[in-house]
Amino acid sequence: MTSAISEAVDDDNAVRQALRAALRTVWSERPDLIGHGVCERTVVGALAMALASVVAGWDQGWRVDVEYNRWHPDGLDEVRQKFLPDFQTSERERLVLPDLIVHHPGHAGPEHNLLVLEAKKGDISPRARELDYLKLTGFLSVFQYRQAVFLEFDGRGGNPRLQWFAGDGPAPDPTQPAQELVE
Repeated sequence: MTSAISEAVDDDNAVRQALRAALRTVWSERPDLIGHGVCERTVVGALAMALASVVAGWDQGWRVDVEYNRWHPDGLDEVRQKFLPDFQTSERERLVLPDLIVHHPGHAGPEHNLLVLEAKKGDISPRARELDYLKLTGFLSVFQYRQAVFLEFDGRGGNPRLQWFAGDGPAPDPTQPAQELVE
């Protein structure tokens, strides 16, 4: 890795700027997705493609994945038990997969797990926001992601909002929308 690439990846603000740039790209170039209530997964997939083009310039080893399920079962159980004890349905335990990650596949630790993102579309209830906040807290703790972010958008063309998480800080108030408006 060149030093400029290392500096970009080591600078948390650069990672945040890359995500903001990818969001702006999707929101400006894909109004068919943003303004017509298209499924959250489809929007996150478009975001992953836009973010991957930025990440590719940092280092060939970084990769953006959507709903990546490489998790070790023990780690998933730990996230579920410690952070989401009531995250079950009557039939089965619900999957705990991040909507989007930036990582070095096959490696663990903060030097390989750069960003984890959870997303929600539409009118988001405080309970839905709280569950995603708990998942993000679990991913930060168990899988040692350097950064975590919650993305919310209305599905009607409004600007996206981001809520960033610090590894050691308290979770944000789930009764309030994400704090950062991306314009």
